[in-house]
Amino acid sequence: MALLSRRQALFGVIGTATGGFAARSAAQSAYPSGLRTIKVVIPFAAGGASDIIGRLLTESLAKRWGVPAALEFVPGASATIGMGRVAHGPKDGSQILLMSLNYITTQYIFESLPYDPEKDLVPLVQLTRQPNLLCVRKGLPIETVADLIAYARAHPGKLNYASSGVGSPIHLAAELFKRTTNTDMQHIPYTGSAPAKNDLVGGHVDVMFDNAASILELARSGAVKALGLTTPERSPLAPEFAAVAETVPGYTAGGWFGAAVSAGTPQDIQQAVAETCLTLLREDLTVARLKAVVSEPVGLQGQDFRSFLADERGRWGSLIKELGIKA
Repeated sequence: MALLSRRQALFGVIGTATGGFAARSAAQSAYPSGLRTIKVVIPFAAGGASDIIGRLLTESLAKRWGVPAALEFVPGASATIGMGRVAHGPKDGSQILLMSLNYITTQYIFESLPYDPEKDLVPLVQLTRQPNLLCVRKGLPIETVADLIAYARAHPGKLNYASSGVGSPIHLAAELFKRTTNTDMQHIPYTGSAPAKNDLVGGHVDVMFDNAASILELARSGAVKALGLTTPERSPLAPEFAAVAETVPGYTAGGWFGAAVSAGTPQDIQQAVAETCLTLLREDLTVARLKAVVSEPVGLQGQDFRSFLADERGRWGSLIKELGIKA
């Protein structure tokens, strides 16, 4: 697949991919003057995969720029409240959006948005990519992906699945699975993956395609039953889990996170934020921490990141239109 090849190639040379960002930011000794704090805005509830990635970013920002950095969780409305907070927020580098696939999907599931994603936000760097992990609650007579498909077909509409909101990567992973396997499950959206997986553990929902970074510990502890990763093949980062594609050929549905700022933020500040992100992704400790939760650093920027977003828009926008998904 051409997209994967390009991303893998860029990841392999991330040490030299910073280009002009590195040269221009080398002379900077501090974050833009006058800032008292930096907020990384996460448009989901605390406790999910975005929490893990966001904390890595705030640690790096604080360390590199000598300015306190904190997470600000702004969940709701399929992440549009948090995205709007940054889109209409200050243009001085004090707010950085941790963006995800919702940046694209909300353009299709809402009739209108209180901001223009293409004009009011500037995507800077794709930080990570990570698969989802298909899990079911304990107590269901389901142990494998094949079991789930058979049970869902035998009991159409009886199973439900949780997601972190309409149009989220978790939601679309489940809808793609339903379409591909000709099964029917009812959608229960939450404001983030943390409350959704809590209800999965509690037995209040049946199925969830959660970000692997978020639900890995629960799966390994046996609190939920893991059926498979949404990777093309079994992942060397978590070889104990099968790939859903082993049972459903061609099925893949991963997630990703990126960094964005409000449009109108000065170019030198955009460059400073991007270089900080790229420096973070090159660090051995970061790579190790990401691998521990089945995630990989990426480091796409500029036209390469824009091309990736265009590919994602084509893939998921088509699915949303086909299925008529609306918020």
